[in-house]
Amino acid sequence: MSSVAIVIPVKDEENRILEAIESIALHNNVKTKFYVVDDNSSDSTVENVKKLFLEKSIDGEVICNSEPSGAGRCRNQGFEKVKEDYVLFFDADDYAYPSKLDYVVAVAERNGSQVTVMAYDRVHGPSDTKLGMNAHDQRIFDRLKVVGLEQPVNVRSVGYALELVNYPWNKLVRTDYAREISLRFSETPVHNDVFAHWQIMMNAENISFIDEKFCGHRVAIGADQITNISDSRRMSMLSVFDELHTYFSENSFLKKRFYHFFISFKIKLFRWGHARIDDEHEEEFLEQFRLTFKSMTKKDYYLIFEKMPNVAIEALKYRLDLN
Repeated sequence: MSSVAIVIPVKDEENRILEAIESIALHNNVKTKFYVVDDNSSDSTVENVKKLFLEKSIDGEVICNSEPSGAGRCRNQGFEKVKEDYVLFFDADDYAYPSKLDYVVAVAERNGSQVTVMAYDRVHGPSDTKLGMNAHDQRIFDRLKVVGLEQPVNVRSVGYALELVNYPWNKLVRTDYAREISLRFSETPVHNDVFAHWQIMMNAENISFIDEKFCGHRVAIGADQITNISDSRRMSMLSVFDELHTYFSENSFLKKRFYHFFISFKIKLFRWGHARIDDEHEEEFLEQFRLTFKSMTKKDYYLIFEKMPNVAIEALKYRLDLN
C-alpha cells in the first residue's frame, strides 16, 4: 500500500493534536509520516508532539515558526517537505475514524484517483455528539449517489461538487498531482483553504467520492473559533476571490468549464460571511464585495448566464450596486 503524508498546522493544541495524530497513526496500517507545523504555540504543543512521536514510534517531524503566520502558510511549509505518495491536510482539533484512512487509500489506488473526497461528521460538545455533514455538503453527496459513489469520475461531469465546503481535511490528494498543479494555500487569516480547494477540484480528471464518514470535525457552535469570527478578518475572503479570479484569467479552459460554479459559490460564501460580520464592517464588506464584480465583462456575464441565469442576474446586480 502507498504512503501518506499528514500535514497538520497547529497552535496551542497541546492535547487535541495528540488525539488527531494517534487516531491516524495507531488505527491504520497504511504507512504515514506526519509533518506538524507549529505556529508559535505558547503551550506545550511542540514538546508533547515530539514526545508522542518518540514514545509511540510514529514517523514524524515538527516544523516550528518563530512568529505566527497562519494555517495557510503552515500547510504550505509542511507540503514543501512531503515525499510520500499521497498527502492529507488534517486539522489539529479533529480526529479520524479507525481504519478509514486504509479504506480511502485502497479506493484511491483502485481507481487511480488524483483526488479522493470523503464524507465526514461534524461533532460538538464534550461527548463529541455527531451532527452529520454540513447540510449543503449532504445535498451534494446525495446527488453524487445517483452518479455512483466510489467510482472514478471526471470533475467536469459533476461540476456541482466544486461547491462542496472548502475543507482540506476530507481530501486525499496524490502528491505528484498536487505538485503538477502547484498546489498552494492562501496566507489569509481565514478562508486560507478556499483557493486550494478550487485548485485541487477543478484540475482533477480522475476523482473519487466516498460516502463512508472519514473523520469527526469538531465545531464550536457560537464559540470563539476561527470559523465563527466576525471582525475585519472575515473580509479576507475578498482577497481569496481576487486570487481565484486571477487563476481563471490565467487558465481560460477552466474558466469556460467552471466559472459559473465559482460565481455561484462566491455569492453564497459572501452571504454567509456578511450575515456574520460585525456591524462596524458590514457596509464596508458589502461595498468591497461589489467591487469584485467591476471587472466582469459582457463575455463573462453571458458565460455565466448560459449555465446559471439566476446567478448571472445576481452577479449583475452586485456589479450595478443594486444589491
